[in-house]
Amino acid sequence: MNSTTLRESVMKQSDFPLPDDMPAFLLVNQLIYRKTARPTEVADAIGTGRSNISKIVRRLEAAGLVGRMPDPEDGRQSVIGLTEEGQEVAKRIVGVSSGGYEAIFYDWSDAEFDQLEQLVVRLVADIDERLDHVVERSAGVRIRRAAGAEFADSVEAAAG
Repeated sequence: MNSTTLRESVMKQSDFPLPDDMPAFLLVNQLIYRKTARPTEVADAIGTGRSNISKIVRRLEAAGLVGRMPDPEDGRQSVIGLTEEGQEVAKRIVGVSSGGYEAIFYDWSDAEFDQLEQLVVRLVADIDERLDHVVERSAGVRIRRAAGAEFADSVEAAAG
């Protein structure tokens, strides 16, 4: 999903309300997987500076896609999350994104798909572990190896 052309296609097909605002689209994508986040937490993940996040959040608030609320872990800070309207947009984005995978995996057995999913999670965890948690920082998803060969905190995004 790092291709600008692919991102622009998903924006268009999902009828993203801010069609020329890639940073806003990327922030919404982060909230799809994170649910809520401190604005500064998503700055690195979407490739922008922390000072620009406030502007992006304001644009998304004006479009009715996100809202701010006190951080339940630290009331001095705020978190952003998708509004009901933002969740509807998120469903469209996920639907468009998932469509391509359905075409790729239509003839895979459940066992084959489960094996792929396990290997992708393992790959991401190993990359993250060996590259000083680069994946965790950029994706905002905590992945760690549990006892044995199993993985805790399975990544919902592994299939999408």
